[in-house]
Amino acid sequence: MRDEAPAVNRRGAAPASLRRRLAWLLTSLALVVAVAQASFVYWSAERWEEQVIDAVAAEQLRLSMAQYARDPTLAAPNTPDMRLYVSGPGEAQPLPEYLVRLPQAPGAYEIVPSTGVEYHIAVGERDGRRFYLVYDVAEHEQRERNVAAILAASVILIALLVLAGSDRVARRFTDDLERLAREVREDRGAATPGRLLGLARHAESAELAAALDERRRRLDAALARERAFSAAASHELRTPLMQALSTLELLEAGPLGAEQRLRAAQLRASLTEITRLTTGLLRAARGGASGTSATTDVAPLVDDVFAHLAGEARARAVALHAAIGAGASVRADRDVLWIVLVNLVRNAIRHSDGTRVDVRLDASTLTVSDDGRGFDATSEPAQRRRAGDADPASIGLGLSIVERICEGAGWTLAIDSDAGRGTQVRLEFA
Repeated sequence: MRDEAPAVNRRGAAPASLRRRLAWLLTSLALVVAVAQASFVYWSAERWEEQVIDAVAAEQLRLSMAQYARDPTLAAPNTPDMRLYVSGPGEAQPLPEYLVRLPQAPGAYEIVPSTGVEYHIAVGERDGRRFYLVYDVAEHEQRERNVAAILAASVILIALLVLAGSDRVARRFTDDLERLAREVREDRGAATPGRLLGLARHAESAELAAALDERRRRLDAALARERAFSAAASHELRTPLMQALSTLELLEAGPLGAEQRLRAAQLRASLTEITRLTTGLLRAARGGASGTSATTDVAPLVDDVFAHLAGEARARAVALHAAIGAGASVRADRDVLWIVLVNLVRNAIRHSDGTRVDVRLDASTLTVSDDGRGFDATSEPAQRRRAGDADPASIGLGLSIVERICEGAGWTLAIDSDAGRGTQVRLEFA
């Protein structure tokens, strides 16, 4: 059976995790909302602060101008962040350069005379004089920076909390999909109607589960039809095979020449292989090839396979070697394992262009190796080529048959091959 490969999309790349994407989407949305809210709060606070500053400056200017009319010495504000300047007839105090550059009209102004310094200036006129109230808003600016820092910290905290919780939320959304995938991957045989549908928690996953249940039902029905057909075909094939063997026995019992007996032996070997192939394929189709109740002695089986293929090996000058301890056995159906070994060894004899084929058993791993040309074992069966060949048939149909049988029997088949360094096929029994 082939090793399970990571899931890939049509572009050959592993698809991104839906759960991770959903978690990042939730985090991104929460972060966008938090940033937007923080920006709005900061903008609103800044506008409100500006209005408060202008209102305070205008009110203080009004009070200072009224007091100046009564007693100029008491007109200055009594707060260190405000200063009053007066220009007009009889005023000797010079104005700072930044006030000189202001438009000569009453109103509210905002200037930055130097880096890090901001003044809000209220300008008014009374009795031929111009009054300038300069308000140093450093305290307000610091308050705005504190608000900005608090808002930024809140956005970061929200992002961290959402990031920590979004994975759990996304997992709850995708949990039934993962559960469906596990249930399909760990298929334990015939499906109970609606079993996958009962695992779904959401409408979308329920639709997928219903489709999978229906797909599984159709597959089970198709498998049942295939097994029924295999059983019927096997039964129908046995009758002519038995008749052919009986006829061959009658021929062998009569007077035959040396050449005729050789041909009869070749015919018997072919009929024997067809009989075993039919029996083994039928058992594999019925799911009885794993051999849970059958034990096969490997050494006699390999000797039988070598004897069956000895003629082909001699014709191609290929040496057959076995390294199997006496009494070594595996839990497998003998006829099915015979088919697998015959196909593997014959494929190496016919198509590798090697000089040696080795079969060995280590614990529960049976290995067939050759010293031939090899091929790209990672390619799909239809694209497999022996080194130097353009025809896919050069790989032999035996390997594809073996893969299907091993998959049905629950055995693990691993192929290690590359152009120019031979092929090693490892068969691990469940």
